[in-house]
Amino acid sequence: MKGLPWLNTSNPCLMKIDLSNNSVLITGSTGGIGKALCRSFAKANAKVILHFNKQKDTAKNLINSLPGDSHSLIQADLSNSNEIKDMVDSISDLDIVINNAAIVEQIDINEMSYNDWLHYWRKTLDVNLLGPADLTFLCANKMKMNGGGKFINISSRGAFRGEPKAPAYGSSKSALNSFGQSMALALAKDNIFFYTIAPGFVETDRVKDIINDEIRAQSPLNRVAKPEEVAQTALWLASSGNDFLTGSIIDVNGASYFR
Repeated sequence: MKGLPWLNTSNPCLMKIDLSNNSVLITGSTGGIGKALCRSFAKANAKVILHFNKQKDTAKNLINSLPGDSHSLIQADLSNSNEIKDMVDSISDLDIVINNAAIVEQIDINEMSYNDWLHYWRKTLDVNLLGPADLTFLCANKMKMNGGGKFINISSRGAFRGEPKAPAYGSSKSALNSFGQSMALALAKDNIFFYTIAPGFVETDRVKDIINDEIRAQSPLNRVAKPEEVAQTALWLASSGNDFLTGSIIDVNGASYFR
């Protein structure tokens, strides 16, 4: 892995992660967690490649707000394997990949037709599981030529506790957990490491309408996670010295669920 990140300890009481000379691809950059990831990695001096699908204006505004001038935008539909390949082919330098993009759709199984059921599952799995799998395959081959790299997958507490109103989402995240651990075993010899973060509810626009006092009370901290807390966890995993954590799943749920 070129230019391994290191900890700037000029102030022994404040250890700052520095990812200078490292390129990070962040999928789903326009969502709540995605924005926080981009900001955290840009502040750590990484070259951020912001992936988006449809929200081009949001992505442009975000990249213009980041510190540094080496960042770039890249568009792809992660349910389309050809677009994923074109995206990876256009990237010349890559050290870290964060598989953050995902879709979640709530359904009522008792009120769906079979055709709706089929569409619901395939749409979710294409973006949440098959897209990251395809992206990982292509990016890992690129990393092998550069001496290694890191993947950080954003999963969910729902992978462990079940999601009756979003079964495809929960299942896709459970599969993503297994995928990351499988790749950790398969690619360790190539100096490629895999980490998974499993947040509980996070304070983002996507779920702001369903977060209530009952959900906040699931945590003894009586709140849900902030996007920045997920991003800071990812930033730490991307730093040096964490190779032996490969294959691990880090819970960021405020003790709202134990497994």
